[in-house]
Amino acid sequence: MNRILYLMRHAQAIPGTSLLSDKDRTLTAQGKHDALNVGMKLRSDNSNINLIVSSPAARALATAHLVANEINLDANQIQLEENIYRSDKIEILKVLYRISDSVTSLLLVGHYPTIIELHNYLSATKSLTSMNTAELCALTFEMPWSELTESSGHHEFSYHPYLSNL
Repeated sequence: MNRILYLMRHAQAIPGTSLLSDKDRTLTAQGKHDALNVGMKLRSDNSNINLIVSSPAARALATAHLVANEINLDANQIQLEENIYRSDKIEILKVLYRISDSVTSLLLVGHYPTIIELHNYLSATKSLTSMNTAELCALTFEMPWSELTESSGHHEFSYHPYLSNL
């Protein structure tokens, strides 16, 4: 059965300060706007996302909620995974291994640089050098989540709401 993994870097967040932990940084107005636009893109493409897996960082979780709202996905379909925040690509891959086979379309909201490293590890067809905030890319697989391996996916597209409007 074919599976699609959407990888999204969280939307733009307020800069870090000594008064606010990195994990508590929230989205800027531009970040909220971009996350909504990604949600609209996914809705217009009929993405049929079954589940969103997100870092627990405030900026990633807010991104996940805004996208979920746009694609009419219930908030209880957002799964928080600590291993997406400050972990390496292999730890995030282990999160994917635990996804139910009933999930065929998944959005993972994460952070730079591990979101790019995960993409490049899984993609047999394209390597990314960067991802802007709120950038989305899609990989397809012809195997269960538990069998994902290096170069087992195909890069389908990349999308950034700001760059797409230029």
